[in-house]
Amino acid sequence: MAKKLFLLAVTFLLVACKKEETIPSGILTKEQMVDLMIDIRMAEGKVGTISLSADSAEVLYKALEKRVLNAHGLDSASYVKSYNFYLTRPELFLEVTDIVLDSLKARNSKQYSSNY
Repeated sequence: MAKKLFLLAVTFLLVACKKEETIPSGILTKEQMVDLMIDIRMAEGKVGTISLSADSAEVLYKALEKRVLNAHGLDSASYVKSYNFYLTRPELFLEVTDIVLDSLKARNSKQYSSNY
């Protein structure tokens, strides 16, 4: 019984202490993904502030998204591949989205305070 408990504890520790996952070739690093997602969220915000029909908003967003991807040297397939990589790894995805949200909040509060 004690032997089984010991093995269970060792197994748990090994799983809990696993190395950080390496990012495969062709996938954006966490920092690159954060920078890209910040720009994409800002593009979404721009579209959201303009009164447009749903169809016009979609066209405008697609144009802004393409501009953002081009600025980052990416095409939509590379973006989707990287996004799906992070999406299927909840811990990494949450790290990226937390950093993105914190960055956007900081930018928003900086902009708000400079306006007053």
